[in-house]
Amino acid sequence: MTFARLALRDLGRNPLRLALTVLAATVGVVAFIFLQTVIDLWYAGVAGAQADRLIVRNKTGLTQELPLAYLQRIAAVPGVSAVSYAGWFGGALSEERSDFFPNVFVDSATYLEVYDEYVAPEEEIAAWRADPCGAMVGRKLADRFGWQVGDRVTLEGSIYPGTWDFTIRGIYEGRSPNVDTTVLAFGYRCLNERVEESQQDYVGYFALRIDDPALSVQVARSVDAMFANSPWETKTESERSFQLSFVAMSSAILSAVEIVSYVVLLIILLVVGNTLAMGVREKTRDLATLRALGFHRRHVLALVLLESLFIGLVAAALGTLLAPPLIENFAGIVQEQFGTLPEIRVRAGTVILAAAAALLVGLAAGALPALRASRLAIAEGLREVA
Repeated sequence: MTFARLALRDLGRNPLRLALTVLAATVGVVAFIFLQTVIDLWYAGVAGAQADRLIVRNKTGLTQELPLAYLQRIAAVPGVSAVSYAGWFGGALSEERSDFFPNVFVDSATYLEVYDEYVAPEEEIAAWRADPCGAMVGRKLADRFGWQVGDRVTLEGSIYPGTWDFTIRGIYEGRSPNVDTTVLAFGYRCLNERVEESQQDYVGYFALRIDDPALSVQVARSVDAMFANSPWETKTESERSFQLSFVAMSSAILSAVEIVSYVVLLIILLVVGNTLAMGVREKTRDLATLRALGFHRRHVLALVLLESLFIGLVAAALGTLLAPPLIENFAGIVQEQFGTLPEIRVRAGTVILAAAAALLVGLAAGALPALRASRLAIAEGLREVA
């Protein structure tokens, strides 16, 4: 009998236990990919940040506003090629969580000059700019509610109380698949003309497009220096830093998810290691017999490691195949309950990491049982059984 045939027979010694161990390891791989994808989803905005875009916000905090009067002064800073402004509106179709979606006010005349990853037909852009209460909605959001150009949308404001009616003038697409198309944006004029006088002419933040990303630090310092010691001091930062400041609000949750994902790998290690240790104990007589027949220690070592490698390999293959469709179905269920999510993509890097981790964990789990089996003395092994 060849060694390969012997290894195959050894794998089939207890098929039920082998199948359950592979299943447990597969569930671990799927869970690891799922948790890592959740973390990636949190960082989706950071991934889409542009190096030549800066954000000017109130130095006090993200919820504080800035005077619209800053616009012309910011636009005059050397290196700035385009400026726009926007802010969070916070309206909702109803109080149901499933009806939630992001909605913002923007300067419709300049917004797409700074955020050129949003693409819409020219006639729809023109209609949006011409209508003070016209809305531009993302494709994913429009598909979710079945909205078409010309439909009316009514939101109940929370930050800006009251009932707000908007007419959809356009539907934008993303220039690339990772662009968020779940947002409703309407013109700032619609808001500014209706709010109380004390709230007029304030915006959430300014967005700048600069000529050269290498000048971003210089431009940021120039902007902040202009408004230093004013009632509304500014903090100018890269778009990436701006997005990370939102992520930082959930840093504790993300850290917990990250830790759990690696705990899952540890659980795989323990499950596979325990299974292999049980297997080695059960076949002590066989291993001792193999040694008595002339098989070397390295053959015994390889026999156990092949089993652990097989478990890791099959778990990695099944887990990476099953994870993407399972995550997609799960996302669909979540969106039905809590609203539209950004585009969910399982990164190739995550899949590769999960597969590599499953293989390494499988080998690591088999290392100790394999070493103990290879060191088994022939007489001791036979005597233990007898």
